[in-house]
Amino acid sequence: MSLRLNSLMVFLPGLLASFVLAGNSFPPPCLVRPDHFQLRLPRHGFTWAEGEEAAGRCEDLPAKKWLRQPSGSFDLFVYADGPSGSGHYWNVTIGVAKREQSKPTRGICLTTSTVGWRTLQQWKKSPLAWLDDLDDDGKAEVIIWNSFPLREEAIMAESGLMAWVYRVESENSLVIDWDLSRRMAREIAQAYRSSLDSTPRYSGPLRAEAADALQQFVDQRCSVPPLPRF
Repeated sequence: MSLRLNSLMVFLPGLLASFVLAGNSFPPPCLVRPDHFQLRLPRHGFTWAEGEEAAGRCEDLPAKKWLRQPSGSFDLFVYADGPSGSGHYWNVTIGVAKREQSKPTRGICLTTSTVGWRTLQQWKKSPLAWLDDLDDDGKAEVIIWNSFPLREEAIMAESGLMAWVYRVESENSLVIDWDLSRRMAREIAQAYRSSLDSTPRYSGPLRAEAADALQQFVDQRCSVPPLPRF
């Protein structure tokens, strides 16, 4: 069992109890949940992000084909390698460097899955963007595409797709931008509601479920509890 899941199982009962004691109604958990609420960058070199199954230094760093955009006093870099396998897995490397440097000098690696593309099937901005200035403020954000199950014990085909947006908090940290993440969720929900030229009969209900799950997150009708820090 992963560290993320263990932490969540320990944390949720206490969170539920606090809501009950306070007399508040507890919203249901969102089906869409990020794997990371914060991405901490090392001061030197490249390491796997906290909570990933792999640990230690990242291996096989790309020499070329980095995506690069400015983000404040330094530049952000992203290299997304994938998709691979039946789970549409990606190895994503995020790096930073000063403007005068040709490639990133430090950063993190993480894994994600876009198996939810099986139900989405088309997106207005194809291929999927992993780095973009979504709010046009001159500072790029990192976009992590990730899949979520549409029901308990779902098989891979019963997954939706979500895009989590991370903004620079400091030179050593990226955090989720909730407003931009909800904006992306709204746009993806609209894409799920749109008609396709050719839609398999089985995928119609799944697309509706994915759109509803995303809209619940957008409208804050469900909860995304943070993982505890140790």
